[in-house]
Amino acid sequence: MKKLLITFSILLALNIHAQNITFKSDTLYPEGISYHAKRDVFFVSSLRHGKIGTVDRKGNYKVFVDSPEMISAIGLRLNEKTNTLYVCTSDPGVSTKTTLSTQRKFAKLIAYDATTGAQKYIADLGALNAGGLNFANDVTFDNEGNVYVTNSFSPIIYKVDAAGNPSIFTTNDEWKGEGFKLNGIVFHPDGFLMAVSSPGILYKIPVKKPQDIKKVKCILLLGADGLIYNPANKELVVISNVSQEITRMRSTDNWESALPWDRFRSVNTFPTTGTIGGSYYYILNAKLNELFDAKAAKTSTFVIQEIRF
Repeated sequence: MKKLLITFSILLALNIHAQNITFKSDTLYPEGISYHAKRDVFFVSSLRHGKIGTVDRKGNYKVFVDSPEMISAIGLRLNEKTNTLYVCTSDPGVSTKTTLSTQRKFAKLIAYDATTGAQKYIADLGALNAGGLNFANDVTFDNEGNVYVTNSFSPIIYKVDAAGNPSIFTTNDEWKGEGFKLNGIVFHPDGFLMAVSSPGILYKIPVKKPQDIKKVKCILLLGADGLIYNPANKELVVISNVSQEITRMRSTDNWESALPWDRFRSVNTFPTTGTIGGSYYYILNAKLNELFDAKAAKTSTFVIQEIRF
C-alpha cells in the first residue's frame, strides 16, 4: 500500500506540468470529445445548442456542424480509418431546440465525414424503443465498422451496422431504473465491449454473445460517465462527474476484474468524457451541473484537461 501511495504521489506531481486547453463558446456545455490526429483538433459536442465544434491547442473554437437534426449533441467518437465522426443526439430537456414531443423520446446516431462535415447516415434509435424513454449517450465502434450506443434512460445498447441500419444489440434488467443508468462505452480489441453505469458498475459484453453480460469485479465507480480504453497501455480510464476524478484501471485477467492504478482530480466541475491525443489523455470539464440547474448562472468557458501517462 505504501508503494502504491508513493506511485500515486509521483504521478500526480508529474501531471502538474500538463498543458490544459481553455476555450470559449456561448453557453456551449459540451459533453463529448474526440481527438482528430490528422487535423490536430478536438471535436466537442453541445448539449445546449445541438452542434459540433472543433477546438485547437490554442483554445480556438470553431463550429463544424450545426444541423437541425441535432437537438442536444452528446457523446461522439471518431473513426480515423474511415474518417467518420459518430455523434449521439437526443433531447434531455436542456437544449435551445427542446420540444415536448421530443424530450426524453428522441434518439439518433448521425455519422459525418470528419473532414467536410457532410452527413453519411442517420440511424433512428428512438424508433426501436418508441414506447420507452430514450437518451442516446455514448458511442463506440468495433473493427468491422459496427457502432454501439448506450441508452441511459432505458436498459438498451443499440448496434448500427456499417450501412447505418440500427438494431437492439442487447438489454439487461440491471440497467432499469429512474435517472441515468448506462453511460460510457468502449470496444476492446479482444472482441468485447465495456460499459459503465452511473451507479458505478462496470460491465463486460462479448460482441459475439451480447447476452453474456458480466460485471467486472472492481471498486464501485460512482457517477461514472465517460470511458477511454488505451490499447497501448492496456488500461481503462474512467471519468466520474460525481467524485470529479479520473481513474486509470488495469486488469490481469482480461477484464474479468480490475484495479485502480492511479487517480487525478478534474480542474473544474463535472468532467464527462475524454480522448487520447498523442501521449496524453484529454478530459472534458463540462460544468453540466450548471446546465441542469435552472437557477445556476451559466458560463461560456470550458477546459480540456491534459493528463500525462
